[in-house]
Amino acid sequence: MATQKALHNFDVPKAIAAIGMFVKGTGETLYPIMKMMYLADKRHLHEYGRFIVGDEYCAMKEGPVPSLSYDMLKRVKEGVVKGDALDSAMLCFDYLAGHRITLKHDPDLDELSISEQQCIQAIIDAYQNVGKWVVRDLSHDDAWRIAWGKKAAHAKRGGCIEPKEIARTLDDGDMLLKHLMDSHPGEANVRHG
Repeated sequence: MATQKALHNFDVPKAIAAIGMFVKGTGETLYPIMKMMYLADKRHLHEYGRFIVGDEYCAMKEGPVPSLSYDMLKRVKEGVVKGDALDSAMLCFDYLAGHRITLKHDPDLDELSISEQQCIQAIIDAYQNVGKWVVRDLSHDDAWRIAWGKKAAHAKRGGCIEPKEIARTLDDGDMLLKHLMDSHPGEANVRHG
């Protein structure tokens, strides 16, 4: 589902910790957790100019799905070791009937920065206040609609949700776009004469 670039940028321990926070904080099943990951990433992008785990999002019928996080949890479900970093999720989660995920131990929050934990907790709090259906609706934003609209007839999924489209859904989207396009954000532009 994910590209080679996404594999290179994906932080497995951070993803495991983030998913662990959602499992512990909500007790929800796979699909609502995937939508909450998207919303936490959007919030962190808006507030701090970057995504949390470096995942790539795909538009599915029920909303955005972080491709590698989803693949990682599918690996837990199937119990098949493939000899890469995604296998480490099998040490942390159990996948039960009805797409329920349980923790084998508490998530390692040291993998997440304070800002990442705060954004994840904000989405957990929103979930507890408004429920999974509102969370689902919030994830069906314009970025998802654009990617879903690119799907072929009878396809089960749409295209990749581009980071620039996610940025456009946020206040100050133009500024975020410039930041995302900068291959060395935060570095001064120095001219040698």
